[in-house]
Amino acid sequence: MKTIDLSGKLAIVSGGGGEIGYALCLGLADAGAKVVALDINTDRIDGGNDRILAVRVDLSDTGEIASAVEIICAEHGEADILVHAAGINIASPVADFDEQAWDAVFNVNLKSAFFLAKALVPHFRDGSIGKIVFISSISAQLGYPGLHAYTASKGGLDALVRNLSTELAADGICVNGIAPGTTKTGMTKALWEDEQKCRAHEATIPMGRVADCQDHVGPLLFLCSEMSDYVTGQIICCDGGLTSVQADFIDLKLRHGNE
Repeated sequence: MKTIDLSGKLAIVSGGGGEIGYALCLGLADAGAKVVALDINTDRIDGGNDRILAVRVDLSDTGEIASAVEIICAEHGEADILVHAAGINIASPVADFDEQAWDAVFNVNLKSAFFLAKALVPHFRDGSIGKIVFISSISAQLGYPGLHAYTASKGGLDALVRNLSTELAADGICVNGIAPGTTKTGMTKALWEDEQKCRAHEATIPMGRVADCQDHVGPLLFLCSEMSDYVTGQIICCDGGLTSVQADFIDLKLRHGNE
């Protein structure tokens, strides 16, 4: 069995200052890649690991994105991997959801993904298979009241994976996505810190637990390695089976837990 070795690869990770994003940066670095993490908040990255370089970038600003990519590639050479892990969420009932909130979510979650790819594609290393991985969400497939912009932006990200994969295949670039299920981050803290709510939610997950950030590292490394050189246009759900369950499975598990 081959081990994943990304030595000599340059990986650029947007949202590397977030909890999932930083776990992905560490995974890439542990596999040997040189990692440059882009985020507006670099506190988690700065000084934490000498294999991960932090670059402060406002990912809602396409000008900053283009400038950062040019500087990084001028200093570090051609890129091999782009991971878009940046994401924000604003939850509100539809009647109260305003245009500013909608634009803020879309600018970070979806717009920056496209313009990062656009800026970086000309800098991908010639003669090797490039890898682009967008971190989506199972919310693109499910309905969550109040998460209107978040779910729509993640659905757009899935569509962008499919579209870019068809166009960039001729350039030797694979484009895929990972859709995490419920993961222990600050965004879901109100759920997993409430024992009763968390237990009820875990009853809907066949594997019986919410994810840790580390659960998403393995799928990422696969999609960034030569093991996936013939895989493109795919969304891998890393959700413990949550998107596969039927209502009767959920009902039985919840009733069993209350007996």
